[in-house]
Amino acid sequence: MSEPIRPGDLALRLARITGAAVLAGVRAGLLAAVSPRGARAERAAAELARLAERLGGAFVKVGQLAGTRPDLVGPVVADALGRLHDGLPPMPPAQARLAVRHAFPRPPDGLAAAITGPPVASGSIASVYRVRTGGRVLALKVRRPDVGRVMAADLAVMNGFAALAGRLPGLRRVPLTEITGRLGRCLAAQLDFAAEAANLARMREHLAGFPDLVVPAVVPELCGDGVIAMEYVEGLGHASIEGVAAPAREAEVAALVRAVYHLLFVEGFVHVDLHQGNTYFLPDGRVVLLDAGFAFRLGDVARRRFTAFFGGMIRGDGESCADILRSTVRGAADGRDDAAFRREVAALVRRNAGAAVRDFNLPAFCAELFNLQRRHGLYAEPEFVFPMLCLLSLDGLVKEHYPLMDFQMEAAPFVMRSLLTEPEGT
Repeated sequence: MSEPIRPGDLALRLARITGAAVLAGVRAGLLAAVSPRGARAERAAAELARLAERLGGAFVKVGQLAGTRPDLVGPVVADALGRLHDGLPPMPPAQARLAVRHAFPRPPDGLAAAITGPPVASGSIASVYRVRTGGRVLALKVRRPDVGRVMAADLAVMNGFAALAGRLPGLRRVPLTEITGRLGRCLAAQLDFAAEAANLARMREHLAGFPDLVVPAVVPELCGDGVIAMEYVEGLGHASIEGVAAPAREAEVAALVRAVYHLLFVEGFVHVDLHQGNTYFLPDGRVVLLDAGFAFRLGDVARRRFTAFFGGMIRGDGESCADILRSTVRGAADGRDDAAFRREVAALVRRNAGAAVRDFNLPAFCAELFNLQRRHGLYAEPEFVFPMLCLLSLDGLVKEHYPLMDFQMEAAPFVMRSLLTEPEGT
């Protein structure tokens, strides 16, 4: 969990953000002036990634999410942002050993000493080390010192911008502060390693019936405050999907999509962080899912309504989708035209129903749906943001590696199972 903001922390963080942004802008301008025309885009993208890396905290998470969408930010920018997934500057082994000792009232024998080399992966919140202890090979995830203070300041900045934006005429009824608050709580929750260990165990249990999906088992007796120990999975590498042959690649992408749909529609478990540092594709046909820190549990009502909305999308039943959105509205504007809202939602759904991934522009659909709600002053349940973020990152992967998949119809068995196994009104 993020720490309380200490006096001066917010001001220092704002100063650092401003200074780093100005420096990055100057560097980008100078590089553009001296670089050959063909290299300018690559250097500008590298500077953007370097800025996010330098700022750390929530900025890295934003960069990671953007890096999952080459169709939106372009392949050059997405490739540059890929370094944020697991290639950030590592925490030195000595610092990690000290963090492990501080994580336990009585550290397990030999656990800290087992960290003898550099990490196998390094992100904005933690570094992961391959250790051998008690006759087992484990992955030891160790939280970085002071990351809580940085995250707290970043979330305060985000909340401040959301409050200011919410005063603009076109955004006054948009639940920006609630959306930002929930996103912020999810980001802050990544610092709670006890919660993440529980999420990993829950996700492993939920996916027990998917033989091609691997979620490492947590070792509870070696987990502490800021330390998670789990079984080590050999053979994981950056951009692992590129090493899988094309037919097998499509099969593995389909297996991941079905697992995510099961988590989302049946279990109400939303893995928001499906970037290449958390999702690995192995040559033997297995897919490995890691890092359940950025996860969200949908409430039962929100899960059922989102599932019913997606079911309406599959059937092309725009009127049903409009009714579901209308049933979740908060703070409707005076003088609204419900009939027009219903017609426009129905038309949007019918235009997008039944399309293959390459023909279904999910980001454009989400943007148009949000703009439609804004025009009519009707805003749906803010919890819907999280499954949308999950599906957006999944859509980017599918669009790149399995563009002919029917993204909507793949969801049909899980949507139907969810809707048929619960009584109406739950």
